[in-house]
Amino acid sequence: MSTPHIIPSFSAPTDDASVADSGDRPRRGGATSTGRRRIVGVDVARGLALVGMFGAHLMVASGPDFTLSDPSTWLDIVNGRSSILFALLAGVSLALMTGGAQNATADELRKIRLRLVGRGAAIFVIGLLVELLGSGIAVILTLYGVLYILAAFTVHLRTRVLVIAGAALGILGPPLLALIGTLSPDLSGPGLSLVLFGTYPITVWAALLCAGLVIGRLDLTRVKTAVVMLVCGGLVAIGGYTLGGLLTPPQQDVTTSSSASGSSSGSVPGSMSMVPGDEVDISGLTCQTSDGIVACFAPEKASLFGGDGGGDVDGQSYFDRVASQDPPAKMLEAVTNISAHSGGVLEILASGGFAVAILGLCLIVTRYARWAVAPLAAYGAVPLTGYVIQAILILAGAATWLPNPVLPWIALSLLMMAGALVWTRTVGKGPLERLTARAADVMALTVKGKSRA
Repeated sequence: MSTPHIIPSFSAPTDDASVADSGDRPRRGGATSTGRRRIVGVDVARGLALVGMFGAHLMVASGPDFTLSDPSTWLDIVNGRSSILFALLAGVSLALMTGGAQNATADELRKIRLRLVGRGAAIFVIGLLVELLGSGIAVILTLYGVLYILAAFTVHLRTRVLVIAGAALGILGPPLLALIGTLSPDLSGPGLSLVLFGTYPITVWAALLCAGLVIGRLDLTRVKTAVVMLVCGGLVAIGGYTLGGLLTPPQQDVTTSSSASGSSSGSVPGSMSMVPGDEVDISGLTCQTSDGIVACFAPEKASLFGGDGGGDVDGQSYFDRVASQDPPAKMLEAVTNISAHSGGVLEILASGGFAVAILGLCLIVTRYARWAVAPLAAYGAVPLTGYVIQAILILAGAATWLPNPVLPWIALSLLMMAGALVWTRTVGKGPLERLTARAADVMALTVKGKSRA
C-alpha cells in the first residue's frame, strides 16, 4: 500500500498560501473536515517555486530563452515559470482553504470572505514594505493581496463558472490589454501598473488563480489525479511552447542593460534581452531609467513608454500615433508571445501547463518519497517569510557574494530550506504566516481558544 501524503496540520503548521485552520472551512452535514489537513505535494511545489523565483531575482540566467536542446539555456527555466507556478498554487491553496464555500450558509460565506480580505490586506501591506526595501525585484505580493481580495468573491462559484472565467481572462485578456495600450499611448499611473500593465497583469494571474481553484477541487490524494496532471500539463506545455516558437518571429524593439546587480529578471519583460551597457550603441535613442533598468528606444516610440505624458509627438495627431503602433500586430503578439513575463496567451497556456505538470510530479514524489523532499516542503510551508528573506538577501547583494550568481543561489536556497525545516518542526508557522492568519481572524472577528501552531 502506498504511503499517504496528507498529514495533520498540527505536525506541519498551516500558512497563508496553504490549507487553513478550522475557521476557514465550514463543516456541514457529512462533509469531511479536510480543512485540518494539508497536502504535502502542494508545499513541495511551492518550495520549488520559491527556489525558482530566487534564482530569477538573482539573475542566474540572463541569456537566451530556454531551449530543450541547448543545456546552456536550461537555467532560464526559472524565469517567469516560477512565478506562474506560485500563482497557480495560490489558487489551489485557496480551494483547499475554502473547500466548503460552495455549500456554505450566508453567515459561513461571510466569514470566509472576511478572512480572505484580511489575509489579502495583510499580504498587500507586506508587499508595500518589501518594495520600500528597494531590493530591485518586481515584488509580486502587492498583486497577491489584490488577488486574495478578489478571491473572496469568487471562491463560492461553481467549477464550470471558474473554468469559463479563467479561459476568458487567459484568452481574451492579453489581446484586449494590447489594444487598450495602443489606443491610449500615454496611459500611466500606479493603479494601471499594479493591475494591468505592470510585470504582473491581472489578466494572467487571475486566470491562473481560477485554474488553481479548479485544480484544488480535485481529489489531489489520488495517484490517478497526479498522473493526469503530469501528462496533460506536460503535453499542453510542449504544445504551447512549440506553437509559440513557430508563430513568434525573432525581433527586438527595445535594447536594455542592467545597471544594478541583483535586480529581478521579472522586472523586465521577457521579450527584452539583457546585454552589457558598453556593448550597446544608443546614439540617436531616447533612454529612461526605472528600477535599475535602462531602456532605450527610438524617439518616435516615446509614447509607448510614457515619453512626454501627453500631447502631440512631432506634430502627429492622435490617430497617426495609434496607427503607427500597429494595433493588430500588437494584439497578435499578445496572443503568440511565449517569453517570460510577456503575458501572452501562449505563455499563460504553456507555462500554466508546465506548472500543472510540476504540481502533478510533486504529488507523486511525496506519495512515495516524502522524506526526500522534506526540506522543500518545509520551505513551501512558509512562503511569505521565505519570499521576504529572499528580498533582504538580494538587497544585501547576495548575487555578488560569489563569482557566479548560481553559487549563492544554490547555497542560500539550501540554507533557507534547512532553516525552514528546523523552524516548522520546532516553532510552527512562519512569523509572517502568523501575522496574516491573525489579520484574517481580526477581519472575521474570529476568536480562537487555542493555537495549533
